[in-house]
Amino acid sequence: MKTYQIIIKPLTGFGTPLKGDTLFGHICWQIYYDKDLLGKDLETLLNDYLINPFCIVSSAYPYIDRNSNDEAQIYLKKPSLPLHFLFSLPEEELVQKRKELKAKEYFVYKPPLPPLNQIEYFSSDDIVIVKDEQVRCTIHRILGTTSRGGFTPFVVPKLWYLTKLVLFVGVREDIPIEGIIEALKRIGKFGYGKDATAGWGKFEVLSYEEIDFYGNIRQTENAYYALSPVVPDKSSNYTEIFYEPFIRFGRHGDVLSASPNPFKSPVLMADEGAILIPKKFEKRIYVGRAILGVSSVKEKAVHQGYSLVIPVEVRYDKIQDNH
Repeated sequence: MKTYQIIIKPLTGFGTPLKGDTLFGHICWQIYYDKDLLGKDLETLLNDYLINPFCIVSSAYPYIDRNSNDEAQIYLKKPSLPLHFLFSLPEEELVQKRKELKAKEYFVYKPPLPPLNQIEYFSSDDIVIVKDEQVRCTIHRILGTTSRGGFTPFVVPKLWYLTKLVLFVGVREDIPIEGIIEALKRIGKFGYGKDATAGWGKFEVLSYEEIDFYGNIRQTENAYYALSPVVPDKSSNYTEIFYEPFIRFGRHGDVLSASPNPFKSPVLMADEGAILIPKKFEKRIYVGRAILGVSSVKEKAVHQGYSLVIPVEVRYDKIQDNH
């Protein structure tokens, strides 16, 4: 599997965060309507998705080039580890600064990465991602008013990415990346996620290039950092898994959103930033598994439980000292 770095520019606010599993679903719908995108129809591509995924999409992360002279920086989400695994501070100081340290939510991805407890972390205020709210009203079509009963104003949450974003996509050797890029361009044009029909979720694809997560490492890495929500694979033996739980209350897209049951079964996942520590570390592009049985109206519907991973180093003495 080859991995690519894709830079996009948000053009509007978003009703749904740019997470890998949702983006994968959007790409599948593009392939469904245009089998020429990847040279194969969607059913063929999903036939062996359980053992050989054709495409894995990461969540989106801030990509900031502060001026023309500075190298652009990728800001990844802080790993889902206890604070004493991330900050080399005395226990008393960790307790005193707990709120301050928890507010540091990002770090710069620039390989080779030092051990996770030696990385500098930043607060989200420095990364310019803003949560907003939009007030709406349900209009009574006969009376032409919003002043009665259930037609009063209500608030809808909205997310603004005030910077460029980076996505990472893994594709099988037989899959043309150009088709994936074209699918993303179409998604960005018509809108992604909630309220796309109201003008939300639009973005522009700026560039893409191949990237090798193992091309510049320290050779002391012993764990995997998940770049999207993931369901750990049962066949792999992990010493430890650290994660923040994320429940995907999925909804069908496109024509199935108007089906008798537009909602999928909820899926419990480990959110992006999860740390998976295997008993034996080896070069892996992705971890996780496909999720089946999520739909009552589409038997063959699948959910991306895979995640691309980057190699990181977690100090084992930190883990052993707390057992």
